[in-house]
Amino acid sequence: MTNDTMTTAYIEAIYFTETGDDGQAESTAELTADTIHAARMACHRLRLACAGHDGIDLSQFDPVQVGHDLWLTRNGHGTGFWDAPEIYGEENARALTLMARAMGEHYAEFVEGDE
Repeated sequence: MTNDTMTTAYIEAIYFTETGDDGQAESTAELTADTIHAARMACHRLRLACAGHDGIDLSQFDPVQVGHDLWLTRNGHGTGFWDAPEIYGEENARALTLMARAMGEHYAEFVEGDE
């Protein structure tokens, strides 16, 4: 599983949940460099956590699904790893949920436009 694919999916999930609605950034808004860096680091930390956990081989899962579920789970969006035991298996879904939640919420920031 490549970190880049997972990170791209993580960022897609940010745009899905954090843009387009009233009070949110436009769907074309640019993420700050800090937010992109934090996304890369979150995916990297999940890969490291799974490498240190017996039984979770992330390469067996679709990196797009994992990236989306990491963002959704850690930010409490009502779906994510815990909601997909048919994809991850019961034990893996539970463990991945705990790992994602242990990271804490991640608040996306967008570049402020010239107004």
